[in-house]
This record gives sequence, structure tokens and C-alpha cells, in this order.
Amino acid sequence: MGSGSSVPYQENMHVVVVGGGYCGALLAYKIKKSNLCKVTMIDPKDAMVHSIGALRCVVEEDFTKKIFLPYDQFIGDSFKRGKAVGLNTAQKEATLEDGTTVSYTHLVIATGTRAPFPGKVTEAYPNVSTVDALKIYADYRTEVKNAKRVVLVGGGAVGVELSGEIKTTYPDKEVTLINSHDYFVSHRTSKGLQKKLIGVLNHKHITFMTGERVSNLSDLKLNEHVEGQVVKTESGKEVTADIVIPCTGTKLNNEFFKEALASSLTEHGALQVDEYLRVKGHEDIYAIGDINNSPEEKMTYTGQLQAKLVFNNFKAVASNGKLNPHKTASFMMVVPVGKDNGAGQLFGMVIGGTMVSKLKGHDLFHAQTWSGFGLKAPQ
Repeated sequence: MGSGSSVPYQENMHVVVVGGGYCGALLAYKIKKSNLCKVTMIDPKDAMVHSIGALRCVVEEDFTKKIFLPYDQFIGDSFKRGKAVGLNTAQKEATLEDGTTVSYTHLVIATGTRAPFPGKVTEAYPNVSTVDALKIYADYRTEVKNAKRVVLVGGGAVGVELSGEIKTTYPDKEVTLINSHDYFVSHRTSKGLQKKLIGVLNHKHITFMTGERVSNLSDLKLNEHVEGQVVKTESGKEVTADIVIPCTGTKLNNEFFKEALASSLTEHGALQVDEYLRVKGHEDIYAIGDINNSPEEKMTYTGQLQAKLVFNNFKAVASNGKLNPHKTASFMMVVPVGKDNGAGQLFGMVIGGTMVSKLKGHDLFHAQTWSGFGLKAPQ
């Protein structure tokens, strides 16, 4: 797939990447394209899910085909479909669910996080194929379409953006967003962005509560059209819903290495990394993206910056060059609330709906994402 690297092919180097999300897939693609060395990427799905665009699939059928990037189209036979379930650091082997092992000289853990559907499809359907996912989203669109009263639980980016997608497509629906925090999306955002987001939610006629935690979530039917469910908060408030959508509860995908790398975990289960994103105590194991403890906002662009750094450092290793340390990225946040509105924070400056729509809201980076892997985006 090309030889875009000035570093000769490394016969004795085999990079194994576990996890095919934004940063793991990008790293594998760059190694494959550069012909640096043998690379194997392991993931239980058959395609990378462009999760940034997944929420629009809840309301727009044609968008669904735009969020699945087939691994075989951009890393070819370097993709191994399977679920990693074990790690032997002494023998430098990862074990898959079917019992096969994959040996490495360098391991990159990019397993990321999982979250409730529809924010991410992989928690409910970890081995999902593209064909199955298309049907899953089609069925879910019907559930949402049939519900007059929609309650979303969680005021992070998923809850805010999905409330906007639903209200923009179905302006007559009653949409309520219940947020346990006193801020939306991230604690790193400025007061100006919070004020702008609240203004957008009000403009869209999206009802919201802050500082309210749902007390009966486990008693409710989630993601199904069930008329008249009553969502209760710990303070005693009640909201009637015809569909309840969970938008909170992100968990780290750390099961496969939890035992082998126990001494390298933070108290929250993330991997501790050094300035080169190497796992604490293991110079041949790296962690990138959501799974590491780098003190920056866990977003696509920060994870992909980490992937690019590790790729460049692999080239440096191959040529006996100097490694470059990771520098935490500047905080940026762009939050569309439907195609036509939203708010953002770029380099400390708050931006409004017109700019957010132009930057992200109109296509949710789908064309940019496909081209980043050398692919032509479906229209």
C-alpha cells in the first residue's frame, strides 16, 4: 500500500494494535501505508465506526452508510477480526477469544471506551457487522419516530447533541435533557460556552434540568418506545416519557490487559503512560486515546494526535533517532445542536451556531474522516 516512508522496512518489527477506533485505526493505517514494518490491528467489528456521526443516524437513514469505514479497505490483510481477551507481557503475546495468539515486538493499546447505545453501538453489540448495524439503526429510528415525549439522561456531548438532532428533525416532540452536573459537555468549557449552549437549547425549545440525577433508571425500559414511563430524579421531580435514551455511563475497555498490567493502572482503570505514551514499566507497550491517563480532553482529535506521535516515534526507533514527547493538546470543543445550530470553544474564543454548523454540524466530519483513511466518502 505504498512506501511513503524514508525509513527502510523493518523486518524484525511487528506492531500489534488492539482497538480499531479513531486512533488505533489511524496508527495501523499510517504504518501500513508507510511500509514501516509488519502491523496487525485487532478488533471484533468489521469496520471502524465514525461515532461522531452516529447520533445523526438516529434521525436520518441516509447518514448511516457514512459512519462505517470497512477495515479491509484501508488496512487490507493487516486487519485481524477478533476480540483480545488476554495478554502475556513476558512472551509478548496477545490472546484472542478463539484461543489464537498474536506475537508482537511493540504493542499499542487503543481499546478506548464503551457507552450506551445510541452514543456508541459497540457496548450493546461488540461484534457488530456493518450489515447488522444498518438494521439496528433502522429499527431504532422507528422507536424514536413513534415517541412523542423523549427524555435523554446525561448532559455530556452525546446528550446535548442527540437532543438537538431529535428536536431539529421532529420539532413537535417534547424533548427533555436531564443532567446530573451543573455544566454541559465538559468541566473544561468556559462560562461563555455554557451560556451559549443554554441559549441554543432554549432557542430549540429543548427542556433541560441541571444538578438532577435520575433515581429509577434501572427500573425503566431504555431505548424502546414505551408510552407513559415516569422518569424520577433524586430531588423528587418527575418527567413522563415515551422513550428514555441513556447518554451517560462511559466505561474503559480495559478487561483484556487488566490483569497483566495491573501495576500500571490508575485507580480509575486507565493506563498510566510516560511522556512518550509508553505504559508505565513497559517500554514496548504504548497506550493511546481514551484508555490512557494523559491529562487532556478525551476527544477524537486528541487521540489522533497521539496516534501520529507514536507513529513518528516508531520511525525514530527504526532509525535510531530521538523520540519526541507528547504535548497535551489545547482545549477545543465544537458542539452541534442539530445541523443548523450549536456552540463551540476554539482557543479560548466562543463561537456560535453559524460557525459550528459550517465546521461540524452540516456533515459531522464524515468526509474528512473517510479521506483521512484514503477513502472516498459515500454521498
